[in-house]
Amino acid sequence: MTLHIPTLVLILVVGFGLLTLQLWMAGRGALGRGELQQLSWAALAFSLGFGCFALRERLPAPAVLLSGNWLVIGGLAGVAGAVSRHLLNRGLPGWYHALALAGLLITPLVLDVATPVRAGAMSGVMAVLLLPPTVAALRLGWRGELSFRVVASMLVLASAALWLRVGLAVCWAQVAPQAQEPWRTWSSLIYMGAFMAVLAAGFGLILAAFERMASQMRQLASVDGLTGACNHNTTVSLLAHAMERARREGQPVSFVMLDLDHFKLVNDRHGHAVGDQVLKAVAACTRARLRGSDVLGRLGGEEFGLVLPATGLSGARHLADQVRLAVEALELQGDGGRPLRVTLSAGVAEAAAGDTPETLMHLADKALYQAKQQGRNRVVVADDWMRNSTLQSVAGSEAPAPGG
Repeated sequence: MTLHIPTLVLILVVGFGLLTLQLWMAGRGALGRGELQQLSWAALAFSLGFGCFALRERLPAPAVLLSGNWLVIGGLAGVAGAVSRHLLNRGLPGWYHALALAGLLITPLVLDVATPVRAGAMSGVMAVLLLPPTVAALRLGWRGELSFRVVASMLVLASAALWLRVGLAVCWAQVAPQAQEPWRTWSSLIYMGAFMAVLAAGFGLILAAFERMASQMRQLASVDGLTGACNHNTTVSLLAHAMERARREGQPVSFVMLDLDHFKLVNDRHGHAVGDQVLKAVAACTRARLRGSDVLGRLGGEEFGLVLPATGLSGARHLADQVRLAVEALELQGDGGRPLRVTLSAGVAEAAAGDTPETLMHLADKALYQAKQQGRNRVVVADDWMRNSTLQSVAGSEAPAPGG
């Protein structure tokens, strides 16, 4: 088998060059994630490094080999940094920098030795540098984004190929110079295969980053960023789903409207930062008392809603009272470390046959208003009068205006 090594290396130059271009285009907009920025520098280093190898026959060999290997080592460190940034959201530890520096120092020491020894030594250095990101990808990344499994698989393949080249170099050194050409051919082929796998891992990391970004965007579209509760639109959608399912299965479904008492005073006296901490604490306290099927939503400001499938009025009232007592018992700190206590009021309503999510929420809101009127820090259950007035108000809002 005869392979034209410069042509094979040129394929890697073009491949990593395209990866660099793709990352540069992605980084121009809002997609300049930390791992992609590091990967772009790694891809550029690989492209330049293999470009040096492709010019080996036209430039002084020692300078080309030194520059090329240093750039490839830098590229591997960049890949490790990109994997660390993606999985752990932090840069490389100090010991890895020391490892990369040791690889850079070893490179000039092996330039003048026999080809098998140089190939084995440099492959060993590169395999050691690739080992930490490979282990991290397998341990931490396999359960993450589905596309990150491509990254982990390709890094394993690249590591295995580099270690295979180390073993091949040992055998090559023992039989040389009797069979130089076959060993050189297989060594080059394995080396190219290793970095083709690294190239594939780079494209896989781009896919994983975009997959994570899409997931984060979906979460931002449905979750309140401060409290982690569902936002208003998502809460209404989940309430509609719970009501439809309740009708099919003949089960009750209730909705609870919660509102912190005198919350404006908390913001005025202690500042909005303390107010945000209070909202987060109340949300966490409430969430701790819910079942897996229950939904906590933030409807706006200091107002929350609970969607309670398979729960009638008595069960919903009992849960709302538990939440009320737990919030009252919270020991919070205000501005300057001063003790801070908060209470909440709640309105509870159970869905009837003709209710929509809007009428049910409106009914719970009426009960909440009564709780406020009766002195706050209490739970009120919607009665028939509230339901009739709610239906009348909804019907009135849907009636056509006079004359038109």
